[in-house]
Amino acid sequence: MRNILVDTGAIVGLLRPTDRHHAHSKAFFSGLRPADVLLTTWPVITECALIMRPHEELFWDWLLDSALQVEDFALDDIPTMRAWRAQYPDREIDFADVSLIWLAGRRNTNLIATTDFDDFDTYRLPNRRSLKLLMPRP
Repeated sequence: MRNILVDTGAIVGLLRPTDRHHAHSKAFFSGLRPADVLLTTWPVITECALIMRPHEELFWDWLLDSALQVEDFALDDIPTMRAWRAQYPDREIDFADVSLIWLAGRRNTNLIATTDFDDFDTYRLPNRRSLKLLMPRP
Protein backbone atom coordinates (compact mmCIF):
# COMPACT_ATOMS: atom_id res chain seq x y z
CA MET A 1 0.00 0.00 0.00
CA ARG A 2 1.23 3.46 -0.90
CA ASN A 3 -0.13 6.66 0.61
CA ILE A 4 -0.03 9.20 -2.21
CA LEU A 5 -0.66 12.92 -1.77
CA VAL A 6 -2.68 14.48 -4.60
CA ASP A 7 -2.23 18.16 -5.44
CA THR A 8 -4.48 20.49 -7.40
CA GLY A 9 -2.56 20.31 -10.68
CA ALA A 10 -2.84 16.54 -10.93
CA ILE A 11 -6.63 16.67 -10.55
CA VAL A 12 -7.15 19.64 -12.87
CA GLY A 13 -4.78 18.10 -15.40
CA LEU A 14 -6.83 14.93 -15.41
CA LEU A 15 -10.17 16.68 -15.82
CA ARG A 16 -9.23 19.29 -18.45
CA PRO A 17 -8.21 17.73 -21.76
CA THR A 18 -6.68 21.05 -22.86
CA ASP A 19 -4.40 21.22 -19.81
CA ARG A 20 -0.72 20.83 -20.69
CA HIS A 21 -0.43 18.15 -17.98
CA HIS A 22 -3.46 16.16 -19.14
CA ALA A 23 -1.56 13.20 -20.63
CA HIS A 24 0.69 12.81 -17.58
CA SER A 25 -2.22 13.20 -15.16
CA LYS A 26 -4.28 10.65 -17.05
CA ALA A 27 -1.35 8.22 -17.11
CA PHE A 28 -0.76 8.69 -13.38
CA PHE A 29 -4.37 8.02 -12.38
CA SER A 30 -4.79 5.10 -14.76
CA GLY A 31 -1.54 3.53 -13.51
CA LEU A 32 -2.52 3.41 -9.86
CA ARG A 33 -2.33 0.10 -8.03
CA PRO A 34 -5.48 -1.24 -6.36
CA ALA A 35 -3.96 -0.83 -2.89
CA ASP A 36 -2.84 2.79 -3.46
CA VAL A 37 -4.46 5.33 -1.14
CA LEU A 38 -5.00 8.80 -2.59
CA LEU A 39 -4.91 11.58 -0.01
CA THR A 40 -5.59 15.28 -0.16
CA THR A 41 -6.91 18.15 1.94
CA TRP A 42 -9.83 20.55 1.79
CA PRO A 43 -7.63 23.47 0.65
CA VAL A 44 -6.68 21.39 -2.42
CA ILE A 45 -10.34 20.57 -3.07
CA THR A 46 -11.18 24.28 -2.76
CA GLU A 47 -8.46 25.23 -5.28
CA CYS A 48 -9.77 22.61 -7.69
CA ALA A 49 -13.33 23.84 -7.28
CA LEU A 50 -12.27 27.41 -8.09
CA ILE A 51 -10.24 26.41 -11.13
CA MET A 52 -12.89 23.99 -12.38
CA ARG A 53 -15.77 26.45 -11.83
CA PRO A 54 -16.64 26.52 -15.55
CA HIS A 55 -16.86 22.71 -15.40
CA GLU A 56 -18.01 22.25 -11.82
CA GLU A 57 -20.37 19.36 -12.57
CA LEU A 58 -17.48 17.39 -14.07
CA PHE A 59 -15.34 18.12 -11.01
CA TRP A 60 -18.08 17.22 -8.54
CA ASP A 61 -18.89 13.99 -10.38
CA TRP A 62 -15.23 13.01 -10.46
CA LEU A 63 -14.80 13.86 -6.78
CA LEU A 64 -17.79 11.76 -5.75
CA ASP A 65 -16.70 8.82 -7.91
CA SER A 66 -13.02 8.97 -6.99
CA ALA A 67 -11.29 7.00 -4.27
CA LEU A 68 -9.76 10.23 -2.97
CA GLN A 69 -9.64 10.57 0.81
CA VAL A 70 -9.91 14.14 2.04
CA GLU A 71 -8.19 14.62 5.40
CA ASP A 72 -9.37 17.16 7.95
CA PHE A 73 -7.09 19.16 10.16
CA ALA A 74 -7.87 21.12 13.28
CA LEU A 75 -6.90 24.59 14.38
CA ASP A 76 -4.46 22.84 16.71
CA ASP A 77 -2.56 21.75 13.58
CA ILE A 78 -2.01 25.32 12.34
CA PRO A 79 1.08 26.01 14.54
CA THR A 80 2.79 22.98 12.99
CA MET A 81 1.91 24.25 9.51
CA ARG A 82 3.13 27.76 10.35
CA ALA A 83 6.41 26.47 11.77
CA TRP A 84 7.08 24.50 8.58
CA ARG A 85 6.06 27.46 6.40
CA ALA A 86 8.46 29.76 8.27
CA GLN A 87 11.39 27.74 6.88
CA TYR A 88 10.67 29.18 3.41
CA PRO A 89 10.38 32.97 3.87
CA ASP A 90 11.53 33.61 0.30
CA ARG A 91 8.86 31.44 -1.35
CA GLU A 92 5.20 32.11 -2.03
CA ILE A 93 3.64 28.95 -0.62
CA ASP A 94 -0.11 28.62 -0.82
CA PHE A 95 -2.22 27.09 1.93
CA ALA A 96 -2.98 23.99 -0.15
CA ASP A 97 0.75 23.20 -0.37
CA VAL A 98 1.23 23.77 3.36
CA SER A 99 -1.69 21.47 4.11
CA LEU A 100 -0.21 18.72 1.91
CA ILE A 101 3.12 18.92 3.74
CA TRP A 102 1.21 18.63 7.03
CA LEU A 103 -0.66 15.62 5.63
CA ALA A 104 2.60 14.00 4.50
CA GLY A 105 3.82 14.13 8.07
CA ARG A 106 0.56 12.85 9.46
CA ARG A 107 0.35 9.90 7.05
CA ASN A 108 4.12 9.27 6.88
CA THR A 109 4.51 9.55 3.14
CA ASN A 110 6.70 11.45 0.73
CA LEU A 111 4.87 10.43 -2.46
CA ILE A 112 3.02 13.17 -4.32
CA ALA A 113 1.14 13.61 -7.58
CA THR A 114 1.65 17.24 -8.53
CA THR A 115 2.39 19.52 -11.45
CA ASP A 116 3.96 22.06 -9.10
CA PHE A 117 7.39 20.57 -9.73
CA ASP A 118 9.70 23.39 -8.68
CA ASP A 119 8.01 23.97 -5.34
CA PHE A 120 7.58 20.37 -4.27
CA ASP A 121 11.10 19.59 -5.46
CA THR A 122 12.34 22.32 -3.10
CA TYR A 123 10.19 21.58 -0.05
CA ARG A 124 11.42 19.23 2.63
CA LEU A 125 9.17 17.39 5.01
CA PRO A 126 9.42 18.13 8.73
CA ASN A 127 11.73 15.08 9.02
CA ARG A 128 13.90 16.67 6.24
CA ARG A 129 13.01 13.97 3.67
CA SER A 130 12.46 15.15 0.14
CA LEU A 131 9.23 14.47 -1.70
CA LYS A 132 9.06 11.96 -4.50
CA LEU A 133 7.22 13.46 -7.44
CA LEU A 134 5.23 10.76 -9.21
CA MET A 135 4.38 12.70 -12.35
CA PRO A 136 7.01 13.62 -14.94
CA ARG A 137 7.72 17.16 -16.01
CA PRO A 138 6.25 17.92 -19.44
